[in-house]
Amino acid sequence: MTRRFPLWGWCLSGLVAMVLSGCGETSSSISPIFFEFKQQPGDKYVYKIWDGVKWTLTDSAGKVFSMHHVQEQKSIMKFISIDSSAVREVNLSFIITYDSVLSTTDPLRLKNRKSLVGNKFDVQLRMQPNGRIVSVESPRPGLTFFYDTGYRPSQPAFPVHAIARGYTWTQDFTINVPNGEPTTVSAEYQFADFKRIGEFDCAVIAFKSELHYVESFKPKEACLQQECSGKYLSRTTSAGKLYFAYREGFVVKKENVISTESEAVIVSGEKTFKLSNSNYRDEEKITLTAIYRNSGEKTMFEIE
Repeated sequence: MTRRFPLWGWCLSGLVAMVLSGCGETSSSISPIFFEFKQQPGDKYVYKIWDGVKWTLTDSAGKVFSMHHVQEQKSIMKFISIDSSAVREVNLSFIITYDSVLSTTDPLRLKNRKSLVGNKFDVQLRMQPNGRIVSVESPRPGLTFFYDTGYRPSQPAFPVHAIARGYTWTQDFTINVPNGEPTTVSAEYQFADFKRIGEFDCAVIAFKSELHYVESFKPKEACLQQECSGKYLSRTTSAGKLYFAYREGFVVKKENVISTESEAVIVSGEKTFKLSNSNYRDEEKITLTAIYRNSGEKTMFEIE
């Protein structure tokens, strides 16, 4: 079964749709909501991820390299089990289905670049009913860091009490940095609005986060006369909106912009030499495409 929800369909429905579907609900007509995830063991939620990425790098001589590419991924959240404290074990898999470079200032880099289509990776999560991530694990530490910086800030840990529209809360959590010291992510969330997405009445959760971290690396160039070390000094921000089906208890859609500014430096004694700086901007859109229930029920969605 496939359900299609083009945006123009709601415009044609007019007042009737507002009455029948609940689109006319306002914050004054809905009591404070207790948010929780309600998936059960054996359930699988399939999402489509679209990324538009722009990357620029400026070297020590002032030369600028840039690349703009688009990538699509299929992501599957499979709920494995629920323990006695209601913590869910979740397997989150990603597979790249489309990968295309739209433009670059470095044809040689493009020529040597291999397509990423078919690449797959998995992350294991333990999550409380309110969405708080208890742990993130992967055989590859880089993937854990990728999830912690790219996805975890946009996953709100909902308050353990009912909240009304306009409510704001914060959360801080610590992540491990490969080749660096642990750092703290600070995130802020707001129950901003209600919106109908497809057949779901959704709460709009606005979010923003910021983190600073330092990674060490071994410089390729030999340092003269004395030892030296390389460091990446980075700042990552994330901001967007998450659309949560509060009756059913799952995410329907997410829009996110992730930006990272990094500076590569060499530290030699008391001196610091700048090698390069880079800027990375990822405009991301995630939409629900299918739900597979443990009972065998399968529902497909096409959500704008």
